[in-house]
Amino acid sequence: MTQAARPVPGHFYLSSVLGLVLVAVLYATWQAPLASRVAWLGGGYVLGVLFYLGAVRRPDWYWQTLVRWYHQLGSPRYFYRISGQWLPYLVVLSAGMLMVGMVWGLAFAPPHHEQGNSYRIIYLHVPAASGALMGYSAMSLAGLVALVWRMKMAEIVIKAIAPFGAVLAAVALISGAIWGRPTWGTYWIWDARLTSMLILFFMYLGVIALQNAISDPRQAGRAASLLSVVGLINVIIVRYSVDWWNSLHQGSSMSMFGAGGSSIHPSMLAPLLISMFGTYFLFAVTVLIRTRTEVLWRERRSAWVKEELS
Repeated sequence: MTQAARPVPGHFYLSSVLGLVLVAVLYATWQAPLASRVAWLGGGYVLGVLFYLGAVRRPDWYWQTLVRWYHQLGSPRYFYRISGQWLPYLVVLSAGMLMVGMVWGLAFAPPHHEQGNSYRIIYLHVPAASGALMGYSAMSLAGLVALVWRMKMAEIVIKAIAPFGAVLAAVALISGAIWGRPTWGTYWIWDARLTSMLILFFMYLGVIALQNAISDPRQAGRAASLLSVVGLINVIIVRYSVDWWNSLHQGSSMSMFGAGGSSIHPSMLAPLLISMFGTYFLFAVTVLIRTRTEVLWRERRSAWVKEELS
């Protein structure tokens, strides 16, 4: 039986007006590019109002939907089936965006006015570094879910993320060293950004080592989850190291929130962003494939696995 929608309470209108006032104040005082202010403030306000409206009119439906999604995604059988539906689209997106971004950046983007063509390694270095940070952040979130709610799928996701995250961290370190030789005159220096990225690589290896050193999958999953959560501190250090310490590594050239916006010319920025999103989608493809493989192995004696493979 469908639940009747509740009338809109007065506090919804009051909160919406106050929220609009806050958005106007932030819009006037936030020193960011116009497009960023409109996208983040306007989009955030609209989404917030719509979610708030749905929550006050159908609170039971909202809660039941969240609980249902939580239990479905926590089910190995459901995750295996739904991820199989996502994979073809993610493969096409990742392949297409990486091809366009890399070819555009390496072959058609203009040379840098100081670094010439040596800067083009940015189209490999930045997506790899960004993907490594994103991957460990995702592992930390999965680790928190695994430790608090004891969700088995979260432990499997951590195991799926760690190897490819380590590969991306290694690619970022190696490509950064290659880029550093003509730019800084040396392959390596114990700079805050470089050192913290090296630690991130070792944190990935630590998660992989824990998962392989402990024979019991659940105990290994809990140990890896704890290290994943603790390691989030280093992700924050990597991100803000160039701001907190005197660093040879250049600061961020892309900003969706800063006053000056991105300092990279649009002809160089566009292929870089495309390459970054292509790397994110490739990360998703890799994680889903590894997760599905691990699910099949752990559930190999289940009837539904035999049904899927028959």
